[in-house]
Amino acid sequence: MNATGLNYHDLLQAAGVNQGNFQAFIDGYFATKYNTAMWDGFEFDAAPMLDYTYTQFQAELKLNVMATYVNPDSPAKMKSTEGFSELSGTIPTMKSALVRDSKEQRELMKMQMASGDATVNLAISQLYRTLDQLLGEHVNSISYQRNQMVSKGKLELLDANNPGGIKNITFSAQIPAANIVTKTSTAKWWTDTTRGTEGSASDPIADIEAEIQKMQDAGVSAITIEMDKLTLKATLGHTKVLAAIGYNLNPLVADATVAKAIASNLSYNQKVAAFQGLFEATLKVTDQIAAVETFDKTTMKPVSTQMRSFAANVVSLYPSGNIGKIKHVLPILPAQGFQGATARYFNGSLLMRTYSDINTNVQYFNTEQALLAVIDKPKYFHILNVL
Repeated sequence: MNATGLNYHDLLQAAGVNQGNFQAFIDGYFATKYNTAMWDGFEFDAAPMLDYTYTQFQAELKLNVMATYVNPDSPAKMKSTEGFSELSGTIPTMKSALVRDSKEQRELMKMQMASGDATVNLAISQLYRTLDQLLGEHVNSISYQRNQMVSKGKLELLDANNPGGIKNITFSAQIPAANIVTKTSTAKWWTDTTRGTEGSASDPIADIEAEIQKMQDAGVSAITIEMDKLTLKATLGHTKVLAAIGYNLNPLVADATVAKAIASNLSYNQKVAAFQGLFEATLKVTDQIAAVETFDKTTMKPVSTQMRSFAANVVSLYPSGNIGKIKHVLPILPAQGFQGATARYFNGSLLMRTYSDINTNVQYFNTEQALLAVIDKPKYFHILNVL
C-alpha cells in the first residue's frame, strides 16, 4: 500500500495538477512554444467551425502585403473503415495517443524513496515531456499539411504518410490545372531521380521566369518562389543556372565556361543570394522533415520513417504575404462525469484528454484536432514540376 499518499498512477495528481488547473498548466508551460508557431502565409481562422465542411472562398489580391489522420469517430491510430463521401471542402481529423505505463510510475516511486521533495518536480518534468511530445506531433502535422498544399496543391493521405489511418483521400487546394506545369522529356531539369543527368533542353531560369511573367500578367507584383532545400541545392549545380549566375555577377566574361567557373567558386549561401538576384521575386527555402511511425512485425519494434515535408523537384510560386487560413473544427468535449482531465490548445482546435485505468495501472493521454490548411488564392498559385 502507498503510505506516502502520492498517486503514482495519475501523473497529473503527482504533479499537483487536476481538472481545475490542467488548462492553466498547459497555458503556462506552452503559452509561446507552439501557439506562436508560424506556418508561413497561413494563420488560424479566428472562429472555429461547427462541422467538417468549409466554404472555399477566392480572395482577391492585396498587393504588397500546414499526427495520424482518422475519421472523426475513430480511435487514435486505428485503421478506419469509412472515408469522406465528398473530398472537396471537408476537414480531416487527426489524433494521437501516448500511454504512460508502470515504468514511469516506478520512476516516481524510486524518487519518492530517495528524495520526497523532488518527486513533484520529477512528475512535472514527466508531464511536460508527455504534453510536449503530443503537441509537437500536431505542429509537425500542420507543417506537413501546409508544405504539401503549397508544393503539390493537395494533401494526399496514403499508407506512406498516414500508416494505420485512412488512405487514398485527397484534400485539394483547387489550383487551376493550367497553373501546374510539368516538364517532360528533355525539358526536364534532370532525366533521373538522382539528378545526375541534365535534360538537354532544360532551362531552369527560363522556366521560372515564364511562371513569374504569367503571375505579373495576372496583376501579381510581389511574388515568392519556394523550393525544398535539397531541390534548390541540386538546382544551384545545374549548368544553365551556374552560367546565369556567373554572367549576372560579371557580364563581361568571355563565355559560359568562364561564367560557370565563377559561380562554381561561390559558397552555398552566396549561390542562394545570387540565384534569388536573377528574379523579380523573393526566394523561400524550406528545410523541414516529417516522420511517421509503423510497427515492424519481424523485429517487433516501432520504426520511424522520415520524409521531406515539401515535395521534391518542385518550384512553387505564389503572391507574397498571407495565402490562406487554417480552418479548424470545434472539438466535442467529453460528457459530464468524465473521470479525467481535459484541456485545449491551438485556438481551442486541439482537445487533449487524460484518464487512468486503475485495473491496468495505465494512464492515457489522447489528442484530437480537425483542421486543414486552405489556400485562399488558388488562382494565383503556380506549381512547376521539374522532374
